[in-house]
Amino acid sequence: MTFETLVEEIDYIDIKKENDQELKNVTNNSKDIENGDVFVAIVGKLSDGHKYIDDAIKNGASTVVYQNDIDIEEGINYIKVKDTRLALSQISNVLEDFPSKKMTVVGVTGTNGKTTTATTIYYLMREIYGNATNIGTDGTFIGDEHSETSNTTPDSYLLNRIFNESLEKNIDHVVLEASSHGLVQNRLNGIDFDYGIFTNLSTEHLDYHKTMDNYFAAKMILFENSKNKIVNIDDPYGKKAKERFKDAVTYGKSEEADYRATEIVKNEKTTDFKVNGVDFTINSIADYEIYNKLAAIATLNNMGASLEEISEKLKKFNGLPSRFQYVENDLGKNIIIDFAHTPRAFEAIFESIPKNVKTYAVFGIQGDRNTEFRRLIGNACAKNDVFAVITTDDPKFDTYDHISDEIVAGIDEIGGQYERIEDRLKAMTYAIKKANPGDYILMLGKGEEHFIKLHGNEKTPYNEMETVLKAIDAQ
Repeated sequence: MTFETLVEEIDYIDIKKENDQELKNVTNNSKDIENGDVFVAIVGKLSDGHKYIDDAIKNGASTVVYQNDIDIEEGINYIKVKDTRLALSQISNVLEDFPSKKMTVVGVTGTNGKTTTATTIYYLMREIYGNATNIGTDGTFIGDEHSETSNTTPDSYLLNRIFNESLEKNIDHVVLEASSHGLVQNRLNGIDFDYGIFTNLSTEHLDYHKTMDNYFAAKMILFENSKNKIVNIDDPYGKKAKERFKDAVTYGKSEEADYRATEIVKNEKTTDFKVNGVDFTINSIADYEIYNKLAAIATLNNMGASLEEISEKLKKFNGLPSRFQYVENDLGKNIIIDFAHTPRAFEAIFESIPKNVKTYAVFGIQGDRNTEFRRLIGNACAKNDVFAVITTDDPKFDTYDHISDEIVAGIDEIGGQYERIEDRLKAMTYAIKKANPGDYILMLGKGEEHFIKLHGNEKTPYNEMETVLKAIDAQ
């Protein structure tokens, strides 16, 4: 693509043309620049891409996109814009030829349930339409091929490359997790969403969004850019979304839901229910899984699949790792790994546990969460009579002692039980030993993350399942 063609398609303040190199790729990482590429200088929370313009030019960048004042170098094309994040998505869409317009694209947003809902949709699309792509917290899956991604919602140029790679493999159905950060930062700008799903909203990321109104507004960017909207009507913010978007299709347990779960029966490890008269069975006893599955059912049914076909396929879906995942053991104890890491997610998983047994929760809270967030999780444990074993989970720039003090404050407000054990393996070993046969021991927060951030954002290798198995062996 020529420089002239590119600038016709994007918003800019000023341009300076100095070369005629053909433009093929765009990136915001100076290390990934190849000869002739476009480099976009992003102003991030921890670093400023303008500092790496010289490195990008040395690596072969022919064109630089910027928003702050910089020194100009001869022979390089420059595009000054108001917002380089927006420019990155606009340039990516143009250079990659808007691949999302050639696909059926589903976006899933909400505080809790994004990954499980998206993965369920991915599974059903593969079963019903032959193949699909899934992009989110657990990485990117193009058919069976898996690769890691640095963010739940990758930057726009990476998304478009994934879309085009999918199309090259004859895959034209894709589902992705739309994080609030990704939506606000224009990573999804220009993506042609056929379906947008809103799961729920609860306290999370207020260090970034500041208020719940801002957080909700960020989530609604997905609906503003989706042809079809699907919303959890049982969630208070889902009701607000429905009020704003009258054409939204709803799901839930309440009578007003378009896709309503009724006659719910919990078995030992499965749950039966009906949706609009059709029988469904899911392989989980977690209450929140009904909502995740309803979102998927509503989406696939609106795509054209029958409820009967969806039901038949769902019976075979065993879920995904670290979402209410049982760990086999010879102790007679229910040891569960779950990614729950928000107050509402803790409440939801506690509410799913049978009431005639004791529950233990081994968890920590990340260092970038606020005092209120930690207090609410402490409250959730105490209110549900859960014995909390407070351990380490990504302290980052905070300390274990400070984080656990704030969790304990929430537990003490209600008079709950707890133990503080900083080492995660020792904490698990303690909880399993303390529990009686039939009790539930929940290992929460880390899930499939194969790292732990003990010092700033530095990733130390870590595996939750391996640690749980070591704790079981230590009994």
